[in-house]
Amino acid sequence: MIKVAVVGLGFMGQTHFGCYKNNPLAEIVAVGDSNPAKLQSGAKVEGNISANEALDLTGVKTTTDIESLLTDPEIELLDFSLPTREHAKWTIAALNAGKHVLCEKPLAWTTEECDAVIEAQEKSGKALLIGHCLRFWPQYVKAQELIQSGELGEVIYARFFRAGGAPTWSRWLMDGSLSGGAVLDMHVHDVDTALWWFGKPDSIQTSGVIHKGLPLKVDATWNYNSGPQVQIHGGWDSNGGGFAMGFELTGTRNSLVWDSSKGDAMQLFGKDGKRAIEVSSDSAYQLEIDYLLECINKGELPSRITPKTSRLSVEMAREELQQMGFEG
Repeated sequence: MIKVAVVGLGFMGQTHFGCYKNNPLAEIVAVGDSNPAKLQSGAKVEGNISANEALDLTGVKTTTDIESLLTDPEIELLDFSLPTREHAKWTIAALNAGKHVLCEKPLAWTTEECDAVIEAQEKSGKALLIGHCLRFWPQYVKAQELIQSGELGEVIYARFFRAGGAPTWSRWLMDGSLSGGAVLDMHVHDVDTALWWFGKPDSIQTSGVIHKGLPLKVDATWNYNSGPQVQIHGGWDSNGGGFAMGFELTGTRNSLVWDSSKGDAMQLFGKDGKRAIEVSSDSAYQLEIDYLLECINKGELPSRITPKTSRLSVEMAREELQQMGFEG
């Protein structure tokens, strides 16, 4: 079994904790968090998608000293769900300590930090997976399959959206200098998906709203000389509101639409009318962690998401932030 330590027990860390518990290849031997209150069985945190079950930490070592986990010889895989500004620091330290790493997105705060992480991974030879979970999300995986199969024809237009209430429960997320706001924390999911489906654009134009140093809204247009026009909207609303995500793909044969607020099924439109495209209800987070554990078990490096593709997501999100006038 692969011995795992989960570091950062917010919503995503608790989600990952449950995923490791569900996989027979993994054993959680330790958890770490700077807040002692989260290191208690029964702790529970809600997020924008769902709520997790209360933690059961029976038989699991707990610590507020993350450094101690780096030198623990029992631990093989460190899972980090920490504030963005800490991603590079702890990922590099864990790789240098000979650990495999899963780190939440984005890869790092800047492209320079991304380069340092990539260098550390290449030197270590250890597996590194960044949590771009849409590459495992059933609707996005199926859409990519339909694009590749030619079912849509040539895609000439794509629109992505991702929006919800601002994470006012989190001090660091609501601080643009620590999180990059809705752009680097949330919109980066769709940035990564657009890169996955269509590659790097030839140019982008971005507008958005920065309020009191916090990027709240972003609208980006990505232009391809030989490809679709891509529109990407992301936003937090400080007044609240439900979370929704989805996409619209217009092809020369068929169009594909999905809006999470309207259910799991996607809609395919074409000359033959409309039909629903059903997908599995599997958890993308579970699939993501299952994939990483399988790679480690086989002695392979993850190829579905790589440090270099994750770096490109940071590069593009950073370009958008710069065009918005963000200084951070």
